[in-house]
Amino acid sequence: MAYIVFDDNCINIEQGHYIPHSCRSGICQTCLMQATDGEVPAAAQAGLKNTLVSQGYFLACCCKPETPLHVITAPDKNIRHAVNVISHDLLNAHVLRLRLERPDNFDYHPGQFLTVWKEDTVGRSYSLASVPGIDNYLELHIRRMPNGKVSNWLHDDIDVDDVLHVQAATGNCFYTPDAPEQKMILAGTGTGLSPIIGIVRDALQQQHRGEIHLVHGAMKTDDLYLHQTLQDLDQRHNQFFYHTNVLHADEDHPLYDAMSLDQKLLHIGEDLTDCRIFLCGDPNLVNSLKKTMFMAGASMKNIYADPFIAAYD
Repeated sequence: MAYIVFDDNCINIEQGHYIPHSCRSGICQTCLMQATDGEVPAAAQAGLKNTLVSQGYFLACCCKPETPLHVITAPDKNIRHAVNVISHDLLNAHVLRLRLERPDNFDYHPGQFLTVWKEDTVGRSYSLASVPGIDNYLELHIRRMPNGKVSNWLHDDIDVDDVLHVQAATGNCFYTPDAPEQKMILAGTGTGLSPIIGIVRDALQQQHRGEIHLVHGAMKTDDLYLHQTLQDLDQRHNQFFYHTNVLHADEDHPLYDAMSLDQKLLHIGEDLTDCRIFLCGDPNLVNSLKKTMFMAGASMKNIYADPFIAAYD
């Protein structure tokens, strides 16, 4: 049986030593490590940029080596960046808007996510709502999680001018300008609004001409945020349409909608055969909506899903 030798004297979680991790499914890339000797399995490098693969970086949670593998866990200057906090304000009772300075040569697409590190081994991933070319900062929307190690720290202990360490952006849920006439439907629940508002602003900046429908789902009206901002965006752009879907609201409330979120999307979509769809938020809901959209005629290649996978600790 092959084994991993950690050059900083770490071993693995099962043997009582800590490896940086969060989702344990190869999505968040929090567990990124670098091999110094040995053969890295191809599966452990799936989804990484070629520049990282060439330097021996891999995802520890997906790594099952067939030969002895020596690795290091120390952060690399090309992976993590020290950034100043520019602004720190609440969008509602539970959601923090954090704006960070954008490092030089920090490339990303709106809708991708980056990892914020509390310390060397504790990091959490958050989606980017900012847009290069419009914003000179990185914007994150962070929901306070019960007992959340990083979210509560960011809400309570971090303030303007503090320095945070962030990891390079990744993810495949973003806009590409290859079909500017295509109808787009974007649905997010909770802070799933963060990536989709970034994607919408990016599409509008790149002069997307097809209809763009953004649906923000919430448990109750107080959970909605940036409501006025999205209404204003709706008024300024003829091709953009903002919708809300509140699960619990009084029937006489102006935001009341008797439709479920999946019914709302099907109603907006009508014919989904050539519709581009972005789904972000709770993983169970995202997976359910993905199946519903596919069964209703959407092509799987046109469905982009970014489920929010909570950390294990």
